[in-house]
Amino acid sequence: MDRLVGADEEAQSPGRVEEAGIEREITAIKIGDCLLGYKSVQRRMRGSRWNHFRGRMREIEKLIRHRHGEIVPEADDAMIYVEVIASLALVEFREGFVEVVLGWAARWLPWAEKAAIEEIIYERTKVRFSPLTADALGHALHLSHAERGALDIRTIGAFDVPKAKRAKLQKEKRRQRDRSRKEEQRRAAGAVSRSDYLDNSLTAARPWEAFGISRRTWERRGKPMPEPETIAGCAPISRAA
Repeated sequence: MDRLVGADEEAQSPGRVEEAGIEREITAIKIGDCLLGYKSVQRRMRGSRWNHFRGRMREIEKLIRHRHGEIVPEADDAMIYVEVIASLALVEFREGFVEVVLGWAARWLPWAEKAAIEEIIYERTKVRFSPLTADALGHALHLSHAERGALDIRTIGAFDVPKAKRAKLQKEKRRQRDRSRKEEQRRAAGAVSRSDYLDNSLTAARPWEAFGISRRTWERRGKPMPEPETIAGCAPISRAA
């Protein structure tokens, strides 16, 4: 993908930038000494490893946008987002996580005092953290199963549906999707659906009613068939005296 970017955008100097599995090669576009802008060529890096921190961070930001918009408003539970990011960043960046958390908080909680953010950072360093589980994140963020599904969040669990049940629901969803796909393939091949078959079956036609007898009696008599128009009208025929 090629495009021209302005000189005031993030690609301010020629070079190569690697970001979240995307490689961008940036070259300057000039006419003589006049700089017109920069040409950015983006391509996905082959063999790039999934970065769990960036993936979860993006899903947390998606959740924030869904709940609050472009910034987290001042509230009693607003700092939970910083606490979660700090916990994830500590595992990912070790001693370098401080700048990551400060920069992230400045973007999403610009109203928060730096001292409050630093206190959260300090609390993280007092405990040896291991990677948080998906369900632990779901409980911390109070993410419901319905909200999780609506936002297509996959690396964070839900506080109201445990992992085992989510796996069962996902398996049933896949089974239903496969069943629907196979049904569409059968219809495309000209097969008649079961509902259509039953509508045209003898059970739906109820030919015994045309003779004014029960189904079991009709079967004992060898399943005689009345005239087609009699079946269609379901007009009962009087039994012989």
